[in-house]
Amino acid sequence: MIQRDQESICALSTPSGTGALAIVRLSGPKALFIGRQIAPFLPENPQSHHAYFGRLQSAEDRGEFDEALITYFGPGRSFTGEETLEFSTHGSQNIVQELLKSLVLKGAKPATKGEFTYRAFMNGKLDLVQAESVLALIESQSALSAKQALRQLKGGLSQELENYESEIIWSLAHIEAGIDFSQEGLETVSVPELLQRLGVVQKGLSRLLSTYQQGRLVQEGVQAVLMGRPNVGKSSLLNAVLNEEKAIVTEIAGTTRDLIEAPLLVGGVRVNLIDTAGLREAQDLVEKIGIERTQRASKEADLIFFVFDAAQGLQSEEILELARLDLSRVVLVANKVDRIPDAEGLRRQTLEKLQAAGLKSSPKMLIVSALDKRSSQEQLTGALTDWLSVRQIEDQALLFQARHFERLSMAAGNLAEGLKLVAAGLSPELAALELKEALLCVQEVLGKHFDDQILDRVFKEFCIGK
Repeated sequence: MIQRDQESICALSTPSGTGALAIVRLSGPKALFIGRQIAPFLPENPQSHHAYFGRLQSAEDRGEFDEALITYFGPGRSFTGEETLEFSTHGSQNIVQELLKSLVLKGAKPATKGEFTYRAFMNGKLDLVQAESVLALIESQSALSAKQALRQLKGGLSQELENYESEIIWSLAHIEAGIDFSQEGLETVSVPELLQRLGVVQKGLSRLLSTYQQGRLVQEGVQAVLMGRPNVGKSSLLNAVLNEEKAIVTEIAGTTRDLIEAPLLVGGVRVNLIDTAGLREAQDLVEKIGIERTQRASKEADLIFFVFDAAQGLQSEEILELARLDLSRVVLVANKVDRIPDAEGLRRQTLEKLQAAGLKSSPKMLIVSALDKRSSQEQLTGALTDWLSVRQIEDQALLFQARHFERLSMAAGNLAEGLKLVAAGLSPELAALELKEALLCVQEVLGKHFDDQILDRVFKEFCIGK
């Protein structure tokens, strides 16, 4: 893309397929010149952010092929920072292809993935954090993930990192000045002040890094697994929560042989609820594979609903399975409570069994009947809501990009080493070297320092047209 800066590019910016309308974007130094050859009704000197209506002419002298509303954005006033035209046409695929072909014949180049956002970054309209948030916003699958992406697009994270960058630069400048004037015995800044200012940066980076796990939950969704022995009602509970017959339910043990995943929204967060094959010694090869996938899903899950039959009580093999799990991620679900007379007695007996088995912490426990779909739905979604609220993921800025986490983790490590050297009064040259590495990592996140590998990593996931 670096060699294409002087070319004008075009692409369909709305989803492909037939619809009421389609938007084709044309951006670059010759956008107006190329556009006027297809849309002769455009004035020679259009006003930025004004729309013009007329008929489009085929570049192959086939006459008019559609009516369009064209919005003009002047240089420096568009998303890319370049002169841009946005064609709003009827949504026929034939019309879109005719328009794109005509623009290319008149000198435009088809845009590559993320090229419009890349140009916005190169022209200083966005930093790299904001560019990445554009894709995150496009791919957001819940209200909260969209909110977090929009917060970064508006510059929330960028401003915080720029503040840290400024503090590191200030500290570096004073350390290096002290090195230059060391022969004169001059101290440009006191050690306590240096430690105080760098300590603020260290705390800020630590806070950001601590939000990464929550940020990934917001962007990718919570993985919640239903697991347990065959015929305890996992599939029935899945259907109850979704209020639809997603999973097949029979009296035959081993009916569910593969993972069945279904998305739902809980408190603005996407939850991927996964039904799994029943845990038992299986002879059938297909069922064995299903059970292996259950075990793998339980290791990767953020939350596990461990379902058992209330009428049979918690069995010894189930207790052994629970002992292998992280109980902080487990909610016990006693299903088929309609078959027992004393629900609270069951709760008491279950907790006693867990204590007798030496399990140090007791997981939260729900007592449900999949036959009562409304109650089952309320209890399981309530448990999910409680689990999310404990993590307080709604009211804070979150780190959710793996690239940011990697570079800021390195920055935090370098900063910690630099602080140790400063505090010990040892080798200001080495302290400066550590701070320079920390500064470089922060600047790589912002895109103030980058190479082709960084840009390729950021823009390869974009769609054409954005």
